[in-house]
Amino acid sequence: MNEQVNGSLEERSRALFHDSVESMDFALRSRLKQARVAALAAAEHPRPWLLRSTTWAPAAGVTAAAVLGVALWFGSPMAHHSTVVAESPNLEDLDLVASTDENSTDAMEMLQDDIDFYDFADKAAGSEPAA
Repeated sequence: MNEQVNGSLEERSRALFHDSVESMDFALRSRLKQARVAALAAAEHPRPWLLRSTTWAPAAGVTAAAVLGVALWFGSPMAHHSTVVAESPNLEDLDLVASTDENSTDAMEMLQDDIDFYDFADKAAGSEPAA
């Protein structure tokens, strides 16, 4: 039964194709034939290997990847981050620690009470990524 369906579908398709070809005007048939002849002629004479896109496409891809890699390497903010941090010490923290009022205890005594916490905070501040 499946073969009968395929056979009838093929016959109907072929009949519709022939009807559409016969109903075309002469000018359209002529243009299609000229396009077919031009395509066959172009296929007979291939372009030289230097002018083919398959020759230069891999080289262009490698070159583009290399340029992108160099741009990312030298233009990354991480390359400049270490010099910015080293040149600008944070003096505000020292001012807070060194400032004392008359009613407060000595600043050095305050540091000695929680030395482990300050060591942890210093290490955590050094390992944070730049925002």
